[in-house]
Amino acid sequence: MKRTSNRLLILLAAAVMVLCNFCKDDMDGKLFLTSDEVAIDEYILERDRSMTLFLDIVEKADMSGTIHARGTYTCFIPTNDAVNSYLQSEGKNSVSDLTAEECKRIVKYHMVNHGDGADAVPLMSSDFIDGRLPLATMLAKYLTTRTVDAEGGVKIRVNRQAEILKNEDSRDKDGIRVTNGCIHKMSSVLTPPTATCGEMVRDSLPATYSLFKQVLEHTGWVQRMIEDKANLTWYTVFLQANEAFTSEGINDMDGLADFLVDKLKELVIDPVVLTSILRFDPTFDIDDQKEVALWMFAAYHCVKDLYYAADLINAPALLTSAPNQTITVKVKKDTLLLNEYINKNANQYEAGRPVLKSSDYTDMSCYNGVLVDVNGYIGPQKRGAQAVFWEITEQPEFIKNPKYRKEWFNLTKAEVEALSEMKVTYQSGASHTDAVKTDDNGGTFYYSYRPSYDTKVQFSYSDGLGIKMSDIASIELTLPLLTPGDYNVWIGWRRADVNACRARATYIEGDDEFELGSVGFHENFDTGKDALILLAQGMKRYTAKERSGTMNCRKFGTVRVNSTGRHKMRLDVIERGRGTTMWIDQLQFIPVDDDQLWPRFDIKGNRIELGAACDQIEPKNRNCSADNDVK
Repeated sequence: MKRTSNRLLILLAAAVMVLCNFCKDDMDGKLFLTSDEVAIDEYILERDRSMTLFLDIVEKADMSGTIHARGTYTCFIPTNDAVNSYLQSEGKNSVSDLTAEECKRIVKYHMVNHGDGADAVPLMSSDFIDGRLPLATMLAKYLTTRTVDAEGGVKIRVNRQAEILKNEDSRDKDGIRVTNGCIHKMSSVLTPPTATCGEMVRDSLPATYSLFKQVLEHTGWVQRMIEDKANLTWYTVFLQANEAFTSEGINDMDGLADFLVDKLKELVIDPVVLTSILRFDPTFDIDDQKEVALWMFAAYHCVKDLYYAADLINAPALLTSAPNQTITVKVKKDTLLLNEYINKNANQYEAGRPVLKSSDYTDMSCYNGVLVDVNGYIGPQKRGAQAVFWEITEQPEFIKNPKYRKEWFNLTKAEVEALSEMKVTYQSGASHTDAVKTDDNGGTFYYSYRPSYDTKVQFSYSDGLGIKMSDIASIELTLPLLTPGDYNVWIGWRRADVNACRARATYIEGDDEFELGSVGFHENFDTGKDALILLAQGMKRYTAKERSGTMNCRKFGTVRVNSTGRHKMRLDVIERGRGTTMWIDQLQFIPVDDDQLWPRFDIKGNRIELGAACDQIEPKNRNCSADNDVK
């Protein structure tokens, strides 16, 4: 009776609010929950009572108002049978045996909150891909989905724990649409992972991973990842099956140690490496090269951050726990390749190792991270500078925005200040101006997305960062991962109609700063000169399809990167222009001995190499410029 009376009060209160709001002119034209559709709880009570036990959990969690409230939620709701099975497995007789905190964790783990803005859209079944959901749940944990063959046809499994059940009574077979979101009926209650990455490696990997498991236990990494549960340290562990070792002629741990010592002769005597190992375990015998090599191998496969397969797409390189060692990532069609290496000057090529997206252990969530399965051997190695072509819009907060690479969005001052990898200082007397238009113009900062092709706006991935330079004193950027070596630093942008808008770059590595040159963002690309002549003058074209004076790329200068890591670069505005917006697209760090002119980039972000066919460059139905060096 309590549940029914409480819900009745909520419904009555909502009705009163709607009637009151209806009388207000300032609310005219806005969306109310007064259509024929119903909210999440109303649907369950009125149309499908097979999920009412979840409402009992919601009520004990004191979250009834949440699932009835205006907003947009994706809800994975277990059936009554599923809840009863869960209670039995937990030694409980009924929902009343659960604590309020337990109920709150259950509810939050089953719900994704998309907000209540006009652009908030719940996730339907057709939105699910094999991998993690684009947003975390209200418990700040990611759910994963996978399409599987099951009795009765293809089904979607969530977290490898439960299947989404068919909704025969729903008008929408893609999920149960309600006025405040979407319901997916589940065959089981979803439970957050409790095993750490270390425990998953030690206890859950089958015998086909026995050598990898042995090495991580022997070197202390299994125990370290277990102990780091209390420190809330995230890990991504790249798995290696026994087959990956046998392909290199390695059959046991001694064989792996011999293989690594031979491969890492320069690294194992590096004092930086040894110091790091000593700091990790003061009892470690640094005079034993085999032990150091095995430790390096284990550390190489443990990355201190959270990278599901979907995250790797936007991560060109990952800093591993092995000092100065990286894992590089490239996307080729639908394949994620790790450690593909091309050095044209040295005529050197190493095939990348694909991430096994279909593996039972890829995107396997752990309490403090995730497992990723790799098809083939990867390990620490000695390498020099590697080119990085960085999309400046690949800011963590942008990527999480549902509009990312779909449509334009403005950045308020508060949102700019909250950016984790870009710090802005404003000019004295200037203030942040929000965009006043929604047609990709106006405002101090905004994310620019141009889905339709325009010769004058050929951003890579069709997006750029719009900035009114007259308001800005400086911008400090956290750079993508760079490996040691000498680099030419280039910036690609879309010219704006401004007068003498110029910024100077400073490269920052630790406490050291190195001043580069300046670039004038008012400058046109010179379409009339030969590419090699322009290159000698520090200018080049970086767009692939057509020449355009508005799309330019200039060299800031040359810098030496001394250590592997994510360093910083500051752009100081030294000439402010007259207040018109310009757009930054790319920062390029190209080893000084590499080709500086290629690759170029098309509007889909594809790397276009010298000699590529014009009909393979997006948009494919347009002709290329005459100087494109294409077939």
